[in-house]
Amino acid sequence: MSIKINMKLYGNKDKSPLIFLHGLNWTHLIWNSVVKQLKEDYFIITIDLPGHGDSMRLEDYSFSNVANVINEAISDLNLTQKVILIGSSIGASIALTFASIYDTVKTVVLVDGGFFALKEVEGLSWEDIKDSDFPNTALKNKKVFINYMKSDNPTLWNDSIEQAVLDQVKWSTEHQMYQFKISEDDQIQYMKHEWDFDTLTLLKDVKAKIILLVADNNPEDDFLISKINDFQNNYKNSFVYRLHNTDHLIMLDAEEEFIEIIKNHI
Repeated sequence: MSIKINMKLYGNKDKSPLIFLHGLNWTHLIWNSVVKQLKEDYFIITIDLPGHGDSMRLEDYSFSNVANVINEAISDLNLTQKVILIGSSIGASIALTFASIYDTVKTVVLVDGGFFALKEVEGLSWEDIKDSDFPNTALKNKKVFINYMKSDNPTLWNDSIEQAVLDQVKWSTEHQMYQFKISEDDQIQYMKHEWDFDTLTLLKDVKAKIILLVADNNPEDDFLISKINDFQNNYKNSFVYRLHNTDHLIMLDAEEEFIEIIKNHI
């Protein structure tokens, strides 16, 4: 059975195709502001990952299977050029996996993800991740949810971000509260594959150029430095940008710099 994947297309199909993959819990709308600035010059494809937004759920959320599902979805577009694959967070891990399987990728852009496994983080256990819960009190109504999400970085907020934030959730009449569109079981499956992610093994099969963007708020972070060095030592056709004073969602917090980097490498 074919898996329904929600895709949005922008721009001229004759131009270089850019495919955007969001992170866990988000949907294609997280890229809205970036799309507005790029759609005149490129053919843009934004995707709801399986289990997210309006895309169907899977039984198997291994990143190779997710990559296969995405490839099947975009094959209907009959693209004639190699793609530029841009992934944020878990979307970055899936993008790298995709590039290790398919030779249709020209460039992979990893946005603060895809260059190490969660299990490599010192002091973090699988139980910490599995048992972490989003507070139900933050889901009781729209205003409370927005304020909770906004509190993480109140200076970084606009209508586009608010739209993307709200697209993560849906109202449950049964529970009289908002719930994430992706189920808790699906979230856990995604996170387990992120926990076990094997960057260096995948790199052996990648032929595309790789751009790695890292949210680096501590230039003396030994762990981060070692992971970046491991990545570059194992893949020579890579370019690393360490962006300071930005958070995990680099494309939102450092949008202009993000777009400039993308354009410079396409």
